[in-house]
Amino acid sequence: MNSWQFETTVTETRADARGTWIALESTLFYAEGGGQPPDAGTLSGEPVLDVQRVDEIVWHLIERTLEPGTLVTGIVDEAVRRDHSIQHTAQHVLTALLEDEYGIQTLSFGIGPADSSLEIDTDTFDWDQIESLERDVQRIIFENRPVHVREFPAEEVEQDRLRKATDRTGTVRIVAIDGLDYNACGGTHVDSTGQLGIVHVTSMKKVRGNVRLTYVAGLRALAAVHSSRTALRTIHQTLSTTNETVAARVIEERNLRLERDKEVKVLEARVAKAKVAAFLQEDNYVITHIGKTEAETLTTTIVERIAATGRIAVGANHSGQKLWLMHDGTHDIAIGKFLKRTLDDLGIGRGGGSHKQAQARFESVLELERATAEIVKRLQEGMVSC
Repeated sequence: MNSWQFETTVTETRADARGTWIALESTLFYAEGGGQPPDAGTLSGEPVLDVQRVDEIVWHLIERTLEPGTLVTGIVDEAVRRDHSIQHTAQHVLTALLEDEYGIQTLSFGIGPADSSLEIDTDTFDWDQIESLERDVQRIIFENRPVHVREFPAEEVEQDRLRKATDRTGTVRIVAIDGLDYNACGGTHVDSTGQLGIVHVTSMKKVRGNVRLTYVAGLRALAAVHSSRTALRTIHQTLSTTNETVAARVIEERNLRLERDKEVKVLEARVAKAKVAAFLQEDNYVITHIGKTEAETLTTTIVERIAATGRIAVGANHSGQKLWLMHDGTHDIAIGKFLKRTLDDLGIGRGGGSHKQAQARFESVLELERATAEIVKRLQEGMVSC
């Protein structure tokens, strides 16, 4: 039996909508807490879906029932535990350096499925500071400092060394990184900072007047590097760039696209003007425009221009599978209510709007065509009791 496997006895069970919660005589599973997700693994072959601690009892969620007294074998997923331990220890290093080097405290921490995050007590932080922070973290990793996890009676805890004061009584679990951190923490950690591999900050954004840093460590960081390299290689091959020229080339392409967009808008305006002029030759109360291949922006422009002439405009765009209804407000027809009632009658599409305009989206072009035909029919026949 390895260090990730154990045998124990079921002591208590309870069920809810998610499944059956199992309490054990003893367990190696880490329960969710302190920003760290629960362990994954199995109990007698059954996947453990969640682990929570309630009133000092650790509950393990599985799908089927195990009766009290049943002897079970538990296996903790080593890869998941190691990953969580790496992310959590990286948080300790980041938090310590942020406070010691920048005077910035960490307000909250969480490990997600793909990355982890810190909310830090500052309203300003920049990428130059992030790069400096990453270099400091890498130095700590290269030094391979030991990470000690020990339990002490509360009265033996060195309160003046604590990174954050604790009011815990009884036995207190202390995580210490040589020369860097001394903190009360119940999470899982690696044995030395060298096991972090690399810590990479992936994003920064302002939240609630503070700054949130998203980071990855260990294999997550390696995966992020691979992903970035693949994306960069694709850009190089597509735009014929190098690392030194890629930024300027991307900006150039963006500016060209913006110029093309302006030209397209001018051309769309000309097309819309011509099509509306053709529609106005028809003496129709309701004018319908079908855009089979055009952009949604052109369809909406045509519909708006038709409505501005005092007609009721119906526009259908095949590429977006969307429909628009509009008038200029001079008609006693609540377009939004009319559209919604028609869609409800047909049992297709989702949409609504105001008195003057409304829109809907459909699952297929066939649905769009069916709805367009019915809407035009009802408008022409005066079936607009809304």
